[in-house]
Amino acid sequence: MHIKNLVEMNMFSGPFPVRVINNKDRAFTYPSHWHKAIEIVVAAKKSSKLVISNRKYDLEQGDIVFISGGDIHSFPLSPGSERIFIIFDLHAINGGNIFDEDFPYLSKSILIKKQMNNNLHSNIYQHIEKMINEVNNIEPGSRFTLLARIYDILSVIVKETDGKETLASTCRKDLLYKVGQVAQYIENNYHEQITLKKTAEKFGFSEYYLSRLFNSVFDTPFRQYLNEIRIKHAEESIVLNKESISNIAYSSGFNSLSTFNRTFREIKGCSPSQYRKMQLNHIVREVDESNEM
Repeated sequence: MHIKNLVEMNMFSGPFPVRVINNKDRAFTYPSHWHKAIEIVVAAKKSSKLVISNRKYDLEQGDIVFISGGDIHSFPLSPGSERIFIIFDLHAINGGNIFDEDFPYLSKSILIKKQMNNNLHSNIYQHIEKMINEVNNIEPGSRFTLLARIYDILSVIVKETDGKETLASTCRKDLLYKVGQVAQYIENNYHEQITLKKTAEKFGFSEYYLSRLFNSVFDTPFRQYLNEIRIKHAEESIVLNKESISNIAYSSGFNSLSTFNRTFREIKGCSPSQYRKMQLNHIVREVDESNEM
């Protein structure tokens, strides 16, 4: 898999358009992207962070998110968390277009909280558990079983999710393609001196058009989006390596330590040094809990 202009490419290793992943990487992150496939995410262990259309959600353990095809989403660093991903291309499965009447019910991303939507959550979660068991014991016929569980989940969602919390949705996909190139450029070059003017010139846009495009797609100004990308990478460095805060600030694209500290506090609610201390304490508790088990 790789991301090109915000679009996740080569999602499936073969012709079977389904992937089930039990992700136990406790330092997992994944940048902003979208795909036409539907994605179901479960916060399997501890809380987990998720961003959809530039809006942040804190998932409690057990929460399920149904991400509709076309919604931009990302996974910030959530130390200690584990998650389950179920990704499937319903258009590829639905070759005969026999489910087209049901597609409108699947066009919105939905949060299904364990504590608030107990019956709905239980109905869906039992099918997810069966999928995980099937993936761990692949044999002839397993693909039919996985498809059957997907249909079970979709049936429950179409019939029972009316009125549940609908999450932010992106704008038209033609705008996603246009802004995707710029977003990928920022992701790859966040550590350089990027400005709205230079970026607009590079991609043949006016400053006004590019500014409107970012507000339309990400619901945030260009400069704020750039700062959030920089802070995201700085956050990972603060937790995952022992570099000084000042070195991390400059390597993340900030011209001064004071600007970095102010921006970090605005986005994360604490200073970089406080954040490092909190995350280190969290990791120590995780280790202690593991040793006690």
